[in-house]
Amino acid sequence: MLVRSRMPVLGRVSLLAGAVGLAACSSGASGIKPLAASFGGAGVEANSGDDSGGGRSGKKSRSSADAVNGNSNLVDNGSGQPTAAVQNASEIDRLIADHAAKNPGRNVVYARIDHLSHDRTQTAELNVVRYGLTKVLNSVSTTPRIVKLNAIDDAQTVFRINMDEYAQAGAVSRLNTAAFAQQNMQQIGGATVVKGDWLVYALSRPEVYDYLLRLPQLGKMLEATLRVDFNQAKYVNTDRSDVTFAGRVLMRMPIEIGGKPGGYYWRSYDFGRKDVQERGFNDPTSLRGAGIPDLVAGEIIYSLPNGMQAYYLVGFGDQHRFDVPAGGISGGTPTLPVATDMRRPQDGLRNCVGGKAPCGYVINGESCMSCHSAGVNAPTNAVGTHNATLEEMNAYIRQDRERFTGALSEMGYPDVSEEPILSTCRIFLADRAISDKRNQASEVPGLIGR
Repeated sequence: MLVRSRMPVLGRVSLLAGAVGLAACSSGASGIKPLAASFGGAGVEANSGDDSGGGRSGKKSRSSADAVNGNSNLVDNGSGQPTAAVQNASEIDRLIADHAAKNPGRNVVYARIDHLSHDRTQTAELNVVRYGLTKVLNSVSTTPRIVKLNAIDDAQTVFRINMDEYAQAGAVSRLNTAAFAQQNMQQIGGATVVKGDWLVYALSRPEVYDYLLRLPQLGKMLEATLRVDFNQAKYVNTDRSDVTFAGRVLMRMPIEIGGKPGGYYWRSYDFGRKDVQERGFNDPTSLRGAGIPDLVAGEIIYSLPNGMQAYYLVGFGDQHRFDVPAGGISGGTPTLPVATDMRRPQDGLRNCVGGKAPCGYVINGESCMSCHSAGVNAPTNAVGTHNATLEEMNAYIRQDRERFTGALSEMGYPDVSEEPILSTCRIFLADRAISDKRNQASEVPGLIGR
């Protein structure tokens, strides 16, 4: 339900620090744990989790002045952070209409964030949303270059976004079907205008994200598209995880995708039974042919041409899923517990990995982007390798992580400790008083995800 009352800016800013707990994550097919310093947050202590049920942390965020004074080149037409006052809504309406008339485009949206500054000053959350927009847009891009925001106002609160620059010709029509689109999209002078914080939220939902990345119905189909060569597969086993209930096997292969060199493909095989885990640990190559009910779920991470990462979740029968089974009731049938996301306490799950209740479902898009905030993550506890030494696997992890963090640097990431996509989603939810509680997707029928 949408509630139209607003939370004051200072009340919402406290949400930003909730994302620094990412250092506790080792989700997914992959490498070293995200460090607070990955976003310039050296000296910022990581929060071990959030048990408040509201997705907030008790840690204080940086002040608005600190965030505004940070050095950033996220926006093409400005050096450093803006200091200009935010224009009022009617002035921005006229600005958009005039700009759109002079700069027409079929696949263009104007994203505005002025509504987040109720006193028309620059604030910390405006910066975080700018970062979130930049990161999420480049996370759905299939072009070989990083694209920066193009602000049309001195305060950098209105951005002209040409989705063709991200090779997303169908993005605008798909956004029209996203949750809360009616309240956050409008036409001004013939231009499509969206609230920027909502745009980050929408692009990180699996219903939109998976469509824009053109994710196929089966993991095997994705592997065929990426021309994955299993003869080059390297494996590492881990008996613990911060997001899965049991152990997992992580598999890594190089791929050629154009754009930046050093492309990679990681896949996790996640287990619901100890006997299957033992077989997988002894012979991970056998997992490729394993079927229902041995393999319950898994996560795929593969590199994008611009240096960012794409994500794909699989379930029973190698099917494409919006989420990972969390041990709840799916279509009236109990599901095996595989993984949970401690960053989604609003889902209200009580059976959570590591006892971090309440927690929520691991959803494709937001959960993967948040957990892998600075690239691939290392196994929590490596207990064996196959076709490679542990030193070699660590070297691959470092190499793949550097590819990703290099793309972040190319965006012009400033000195911030918050993961901007998750933080922006929390800003959106708090500003609109939305709970964002999800239900578990069903298993197999309809191949959920399409």
